[in-house]
Amino acid sequence: MFNNSRFMLALIGIVMMLESIGFIFFAVEITETMFPFSKNNPEALSLGISLRYAMASGVFFLGMLLFLSRGVTKSAAQKLLFCCGLGFSIVLLNLIYLNFFRDVNISVIIYALHIILVILSFYVSSRKFQE
Repeated sequence: MFNNSRFMLALIGIVMMLESIGFIFFAVEITETMFPFSKNNPEALSLGISLRYAMASGVFFLGMLLFLSRGVTKSAAQKLLFCCGLGFSIVLLNLIYLNFFRDVNISVIIYALHIILVILSFYVSSRKFQE
């Protein structure tokens, strides 16, 4: 598993697609958790829900792209995973910024998920011998 970059692309793709489905089904709860003032403001809540839907489509697209890339060569899969590691690092830094400088409540689960994705992406992409 940790020496198979193509398997890891498929796994990360599936996780991202599930995450995007969560954005759609839990759009209200996510928005109210991140922005508590939106509970009493229907316009803010509606805007937050719309942004969750927009994010969901982008995340689903990227997840599907990674999942369908599982058939590429090992070297290409390693490069894609390295790129994933960089991308998830940027997302993680953005989440930290939002939490500490913009007073947005970010779930510990979201932090943990992205930390795991960063570590897995970089670790598997750096394995010299791939299955």
